[in-house]
Parts: sequence; C-alpha cells; structure tokens
Amino acid sequence: MQNETRVNLKHLLEDMRDSYSSPLEEVILTELIANALDSKATRLDFVVDTTARFLRCIDNGGGMKRQQLKEYHNIASSDKVRGQGIGFAGVGAKLSLLLAERVVTESKGGRGSRAATEWRLTNPYRAPWKFIPTTETVSSSRGTAVTMYFTDDQPHLLRKEFVADTIIKHFYPLLHEYLKEEILRIIYRKGVEITVNGELLALSDAEQRIDNGFRVFLGKSRRPIGAGFLTKKVLEQGWLARLAGRTPNERTITSGLSVSTYGKVIKTGWEWVGIMPKSAEALVGVVEIPALSEVLTTNKSDFLTDAVHLRKFYRLRKAVQEAIVPVLRLLGEFAGEQKTNVTKNVKPLERQIETALAGLSEEFPELDTILGSRRGDSSGGGGRNKGHEKEQSDGGREASGFHGVTTDLPSERNKKKVTKGSEGTPRFRKKPGLTLALEDLPDTADALGRILEDTVSINTLHPAWKKALQTKQEEYHIMVVVGLVLADFVAPEKHPLDFLAKFLSSWSAIVPANSDKSSQARLL
Repeated sequence: MQNETRVNLKHLLEDMRDSYSSPLEEVILTELIANALDSKATRLDFVVDTTARFLRCIDNGGGMKRQQLKEYHNIASSDKVRGQGIGFAGVGAKLSLLLAERVVTESKGGRGSRAATEWRLTNPYRAPWKFIPTTETVSSSRGTAVTMYFTDDQPHLLRKEFVADTIIKHFYPLLHEYLKEEILRIIYRKGVEITVNGELLALSDAEQRIDNGFRVFLGKSRRPIGAGFLTKKVLEQGWLARLAGRTPNERTITSGLSVSTYGKVIKTGWEWVGIMPKSAEALVGVVEIPALSEVLTTNKSDFLTDAVHLRKFYRLRKAVQEAIVPVLRLLGEFAGEQKTNVTKNVKPLERQIETALAGLSEEFPELDTILGSRRGDSSGGGGRNKGHEKEQSDGGREASGFHGVTTDLPSERNKKKVTKGSEGTPRFRKKPGLTLALEDLPDTADALGRILEDTVSINTLHPAWKKALQTKQEEYHIMVVVGLVLADFVAPEKHPLDFLAKFLSSWSAIVPANSDKSSQARLL
C-alpha cells in the first residue's frame, strides 16, 4: 500500500532549510545525529558508499514501532518536548528528500517490532512512501537506520571526509575528553561513539590538550552547570579549522567562544557572550551548557527571544561571563582592567539610569540581569513584597535541568541580604545594580563605551567625551553612551536608536529639564 504526504512539501522543506544558517548537507548530518542522541543512542555508524551512491546513518537508540514510523512521515508530527533534546522531529531524513532520489528508513522499536519504509519526493506536492520488507541493516536489538540514495555523485554527502569534518565541527564537545568528563558525562553516561566507514572519530592527543579549562556555576552552587576552555593557540589547533568548516592548513579561521548544548554547537563568536576581549580574533574556545537546551528555537539552531526564555538565557549567559573573566585576565585579554575613580556626582546619575531602565524592563527583560533584584520592603514594616515571597516559596528555582537534574537559576549574588526590621520581620537591603565607570579604554579607543557584567564604562579617551567636557555636556554624553551600549546588549537584532529613544524618553520623564539638583550639575 502506498501512502502520500499531500501538502506543498517541497516548499515546506525549503522553508525549514532556510531557517538554518548552515548549508543543507551539514543540516542533514547534524539533525540525523541530534535525533539519534535524543533517542538515547550510544553509537552511530555512518556508511558512505560511492559505488552504490548512498549515505547511511545507523544508531542503536530507542527506535520506532510501526505506528511511530508511520507518523514519522507526517511532516508536522513531533513528540519533542521543549527543553529536552537537540533534534527536531526527524528533520534530517525529511530534508534529505530535497537532495536524494529516495530515502529508506528501517527501525526496530523493541519487543520484536520491526518496520521499514521507502520515501521519495516526486514533485512539489507529492511525496509518496510505502512500507517495504525489513533487512538486517540495524544489527542491535533496537535502533534506526536512515539511508539516502542519490542519482549522481553527490559532491558532499558522498565524501567521507566531508561527513567526518562536519560531525567534528558541529559535535566537537562529544569528542573532547575534558568536556565529556566535566559535564557531558551527566547526560551521556555511557558515552557516545561515532564511526565513519568503520573508523572511530577521535581527536588527537594534541587536540585534546587545553590551556585554560573552566567550570560554569550559578550563584554559590557547587555543582557546575557547564564547562569549557579558552586558548590563544589558534593557528596550532587543527580542530579549530574543522570547527570553522575549513581544512586544518588554512590560516583564515573563525575565532570566538563557541557555545554548545548536549554536545551540539549552537553559536560561535563573542557577540552572544557580551564580552569582547582585547585580541578577540586570537582567542578560541568552547563552553558546554546543557541547560541552554530549554531556550533553543524549534529547530534547535538558535535561542528564543521571547521575554521568559530571554530571561533564562541572560542569566545563564551571565554565569558564563563570570566563568571566563578570570581566564581572560590570566591571558591578559581582559581589556580596561584599571578603572578611574567615579566621582560622587555620578552616583545620582546611576540611580536615575536604573529607574529609567526599570520602566523598560518588561519590554526588555534582559535588563533584569543588570539591575538585579530590588524587591522587598525597605520601610522596615512587617509587609513583604509578594514577588519576593513567591521567589522564596519555590526556592527561586526554575526548571533548567537536564535528564532529571534541576539547576537553581537565580544567582546568589543577586539575592538581597536579610536583616531584621523593627517588628522582627525580614527586611531586605538592595543590592548594588548598574555601575558607571569613567575609564580609559586604549584598546578600544574608537568605542564610546562598553558593558561588562553590571558595569557600563564610558571611554574617556574618545574625542566625544573630551568635547563633552569642554561644553559641559558630560551628563548627556553618558546617557547617550549608556543607551547605545545597552541597545547592543538587550536588543542586538534591532536598530540601536530604537532602544536609545525609549531609554532617553524614560529618563526625561524622571528628571525635569529645569532641575538644578546635583545630578544636573557638571560631573567633573
């Protein structure tokens, strides 16, 4: 009996393909691996046969029973739960229909269940598939094999070197002993082995060596939520060329800190970190954060941008920042270590800025990571803030665990210190929030300023600052710099003037134009 997927499947698959930043061939491979790992596979075998013109991926995961395999051909079907796993609804096999003549899927779902199908895309609106006799392609008791047959010499997927390099590029943490031992063993207790034409993928001893390993913690928890390393030996790292999609002997490589979750690399660069080292292009590293799986988009290739998930992402990112700053200091890459003294007149401006930002925090929830917790009753009475009461009642815990491990998200640094009020009830002192610093930034002399953790630094070497001093416009200059710096931090996908306009509007509503308070006086 022949079945059909009767929608504009080709258009749908092309839209799905366009939602990824990687080439289609890489997406197919990474999604095949991701779905196998989600099914708890501990071994994946890739077979590249240039004579028969097929690429096959065999895993020993949970497999699918006949009904599940039938649903697998529904392009919209998925039993994926957000925050669990890194694959997207068998999309690797589905996207392969755009390149392959036919796709054969064979699966063992346990208790003797075996089934196999053949699927092809005959035209944009017809994707017929049918059950076919099973073979012994899957040798384990449970598992799945996906075989893609091509009509011609596929330039990439029929090259074992391309397959191996793509796996290393996108799943490098799975092959690195330090990352496996420090964090990934919690997820993949039995480890994961990947072979290409019978050869086990492994990193050389030189590639396994690291210069600066670090762990990532949330607050004062002693259990790490992540681990990673940074190195300056960019041109000596063969794996970095692979990570950048190039051969090891190429010297033009992409540098930065790559972030991965469940062993799958999601982003590479420094923009997502929110920190720019002195020699950003001379540094490279990887950090594995399993809890980030909760904030991934549907195709698991980027981070969600809605308010709730952004809040989680920025709290996890802040933990990464705190982990890498000591390493950057050790490497001499922490720009502008010496700060100039901030005059007393800047302090009222800090409070004004915080108040203005607080009015924007609902629209830009990532500002919470800068402002910190400012809830609680400061009057000394017996009342307590309801928001804080809720936070205390559930322990300030948000579900950010993996495979049953729950992580406490709120940083201990952000919790208020408790004192006793006049009636013996808890009273909370506000934690310092945003800090302003007037700072010489010789390595970034052209930059107006920067943000690191909770501090916005105003570059006093910039000509605009010197002009502001001459015209007695220091306060307005600081406000503009803070707005522009924060715009890149809280809304990098939007034009900075959008955030700046809202920020200055919020500030102007707080401080009257004719105010003669000290905050309106010259700052220096």
